[in-house]
Amino acid sequence: MQPTNPFRPTFGVSPTILAGRDSLLESFKLGLAEGPGSPFRALLISGARGMGKTVMLNEFEDAAAEQGWVKVRVYPDETMVHTLTNSTLPQAIQDQSGPSSKRILSGVSIPGVGQITAVANPDHSQPAPTLISRLRELAALLRGVGILITLDELQSADISQLHELATAVQDLLRDDVDIALVAAGLPEGIDRLLQHEGTTFIRRAERIHLGEVNHNDAVAMFRETTTAGGRLIDEQAAHLAAQISVGYPYSMQLTGSLAWARATLDKTDRIAVTQVEAVRGEVIRRMGMQVHEPSLHSVPDGELTILYAIAELSQDGAMVATGDIAALMNVKPNALSVQRRQLLRRGLLTVPKYGYLNFVLPYMREHLLNNPQHRPI
Repeated sequence: MQPTNPFRPTFGVSPTILAGRDSLLESFKLGLAEGPGSPFRALLISGARGMGKTVMLNEFEDAAAEQGWVKVRVYPDETMVHTLTNSTLPQAIQDQSGPSSKRILSGVSIPGVGQITAVANPDHSQPAPTLISRLRELAALLRGVGILITLDELQSADISQLHELATAVQDLLRDDVDIALVAAGLPEGIDRLLQHEGTTFIRRAERIHLGEVNHNDAVAMFRETTTAGGRLIDEQAAHLAAQISVGYPYSMQLTGSLAWARATLDKTDRIAVTQVEAVRGEVIRRMGMQVHEPSLHSVPDGELTILYAIAELSQDGAMVATGDIAALMNVKPNALSVQRRQLLRRGLLTVPKYGYLNFVLPYMREHLLNNPQHRPI
């Protein structure tokens, strides 16, 4: 019987072994244990696509659950507050309190009295619930633990809805209620969102940017995950896998999964350099299919032209001067400003230093050069 592949190259799914995020997770656990005054009870996580933002939210939820906290997931659509107030939080309250106490006991026959029939509590004078009142009702049911609210894809949230959520959380924090809020999203989208006045509280949250996993942590992840799955990986193979995946959490899982599959086909229980090297091209191809293609789907021709220019000018992933890009496109540098700003907001480009641009996502250059049919005429 073949051992099960322990690598998980699926967006938002927690890996078998979490690489390079131990200190962040430990800080969060301490923040929950500290009390309402901890700065780690309001966190804002940013990072490129596939950098592990959703995975970190999953890990934070698990860590909170271990301490007995109740998790509440929020979805950034136009009904966010309504769903929280009238669906998500009432369900959490019911889970904590058991059967509702707002009904009169019924259906019981008592000798000498007769049949008692159930009726709803006739008191209709209660004010309509609000997000704040629902959160306070849930918090009142908890003893020594709190409420963790998580919000993914923050950049897609409606400003007014986000303002109402932030106001509610801040209100409870002011009264020393055990509550925490962790939100995650793309860097440029978050920056744009936080420019609005209604996001003041979110703006003051502890800001954490998820970058690439360092080489040694990546090597350790390949070793530990492979061992957990019931196989071994050679030291050189683990280093090569870390090199190919360039510290990008999604490509780390992808590289490990493909190398594991190659070992299965080769009928070996040990992953060697041969298996890792054999899947390099497939890692790049799948990164293009699963990461780059969706990222480029709605990019207009003017921005695509800039991306292709950078791909042509870049040498081994090196940053490219804006002036060189403009020269290749036969335009003045300031003519690129609007498209440049949009590409930064999309999380496709970064500014490694003034006057230069580079791709955020690994292997974007290879994907573009291998797919010239997408290039605008």
